[in-house]
Amino acid sequence: MSEFVDRWASFWAAPTPDGVDTIADEDIVLRYPGVPEPLTGIAAWKERVASIVERFPDVRLDVTHHATVDDLCFISWRASATSQGTPISWEGTDRMLLKDGRVVDSMVAFDTSGFRPAAR
Repeated sequence: MSEFVDRWASFWAAPTPDGVDTIADEDIVLRYPGVPEPLTGIAAWKERVASIVERFPDVRLDVTHHATVDDLCFISWRASATSQGTPISWEGTDRMLLKDGRVVDSMVAFDTSGFRPAAR
C-alpha cells in the first residue's frame, strides 16, 4: 500500500476526531452522503467523525482496494460496527484529492440504507 493509504487505514482501524489530523488538510472539503452541503474545514470533519464514533463506538473501516494516480486516491472499504447489539456492515468508496500527502477534497460514497434501521 502507499504511505497515504497506510495512514488512512490506520486512522479508520481506531477512528477518533483528533486522528483526522493524520490524514486531512486543515482546509478540507468533504462531500458526505445525506449531507446537502459540503463540510468545510478540519473541525467539521472532526465533528462528523465524533458523531460516527458516538453512534457506532466500535466502527472500523478496512481497505478492500485502492488506486492512486498523481494526487488522486481512491479507496474502497468495508465498514463494520455494532448497533443495538447487532453487528452491521456496509461498503463504500472515498475519492480524495491529496496535497502534500493530506486530503484537501474528499467525496465519500456508500449506501446508507443497510444500516439506517439499525442506527435508530
